[in-house]
Amino acid sequence: MAAPVLWPTLLGLGVLIVGIFTYRRDLQPPTLHNGFGLVVLGPVFVAASLAAFAGEHFTAATSLGQLVPKWLPARVFIAYFVGVAHLAAALSFVARRCVRWSSILLAVMFALFVLLMDLPSAITHPTVRMAWSLAARETTFAIGALALFGTVMSDPRPGLSKTIAQVARFWAAFVLVFYGIEHFLHPEFSPGVPDSTVTASWVPAPLAIAYATGGILVVLGLAMLAKEYAAAAAALCGLLMLVLTLGLYVPQFFLARDVAQHVTALNFVFDTLLFAGMMLVVSRGIGEPLHDGA
Repeated sequence: MAAPVLWPTLLGLGVLIVGIFTYRRDLQPPTLHNGFGLVVLGPVFVAASLAAFAGEHFTAATSLGQLVPKWLPARVFIAYFVGVAHLAAALSFVARRCVRWSSILLAVMFALFVLLMDLPSAITHPTVRMAWSLAARETTFAIGALALFGTVMSDPRPGLSKTIAQVARFWAAFVLVFYGIEHFLHPEFSPGVPDSTVTASWVPAPLAIAYATGGILVVLGLAMLAKEYAAAAAALCGLLMLVLTLGLYVPQFFLARDVAQHVTALNFVFDTLLFAGMMLVVSRGIGEPLHDGA
């Protein structure tokens, strides 16, 4: 494999395997409420995705540096720094050490992405659908990291973790409904986290999958507005995104024919897996604390 494919793949898979091992004792009997036992693996899926994106930052720093706002200095250095930060957070999550610090700093990083890049782009290009979808996605990642912080913090103020959980619940509800509507408006694009790439030709009944995904997202988003169903709805959304990752985007990686197609497939795999992990984290934050991490 070429370096832009090899290192993200190795880092993502390596962290995923290590994370499943370190969280194995926390696995619960599968129920509808806990996403068939997967809720506890939310931080693992987040960590694996961050590690893969760290590899991408290390191997494509020059091109990724072009995405940094032009008024900031040392744009290539910032791209490398983001890669180091992603990898540090990933290692923290799977080692289960300093999770409070890494989760809150990760939330700040994603919030900065939104404030410095995504939101200005959406405001200056209000008719570009992907600009708003990207801003919603990165904000969800920020709030998901904040929800993880809320579940592992030492809690002398119970109201704070409850407030974080409430914010995460209502934001996730809004995003799921928004993404569901996107699937109805643009069913030709790849399902899951909205994108501008047409669904691969090998996927059977692509429109049916898109409409079904959109309908499920809208139902789960509305269910999250009801407190008694919120945790289960978030967990099921995480499960849905995991199924799409394994059923559509992992096979697409093996069907890719060149480096560019492999990189695109990797981005789909780990973007969708990251969204799955964040929704599982939100579910755990709404339901019960982890009491883990220092």
